[in-house]
Amino acid sequence: MNQYSNIKIMNETNGFLWERRPQNLCKKCGKCCRVATTSKSYTELQELAKAGDQGACDFLELFEPYETIEEAMLVDRATVEHIGYDKNTTFYRCRFLQKNNLCSRYDTRKDLCRHCPATAFSLVPPGCGFTDWLHEEQQKIIDKVKALKAEKYSYQQELKGECSEHKRIMLNKLIASIDTYINNYSKYGAQNW
Repeated sequence: MNQYSNIKIMNETNGFLWERRPQNLCKKCGKCCRVATTSKSYTELQELAKAGDQGACDFLELFEPYETIEEAMLVDRATVEHIGYDKNTTFYRCRFLQKNNLCSRYDTRKDLCRHCPATAFSLVPPGCGFTDWLHEEQQKIIDKVKALKAEKYSYQQELKGECSEHKRIMLNKLIASIDTYINNYSKYGAQNW
């Protein structure tokens, strides 16, 4: 392996996930629009929207909350159970989903919709056509993180030996860059990969 080779992996621009996503995998079942949730509570979303957060504004423009978790379960129990919930979870339905599972404003849909699923670690409903593809994308990221951790370890070992100040600065920058990349995936468990 060439010295500093995985930095290339880290800096390659493969585009955003949604730009590479094979749209033909979508089964047009409407599950992702019929029962959705966020990591933020409904109150938090309202506060963020009030403060001008565009993501929260877009979400609340598109989605309306179910009154109860039970109401969402009546619509799609499997999706609610797959996502999981606690007393603070709110489930939502898209205002623009039609009975035929198609979007009434598809041509003018928000980026929030255009980019779904937005990350390789997006939680999709059971039976979603993107499931296998997302698992493949997750594995690519996990493999990159593992390779970068090995690369970081080798840089740390180099720092323990004799090296010029210039090389020491470069190695520390590389280590910081690797840490930044890995930290992007910490909420998905990157520290354990």
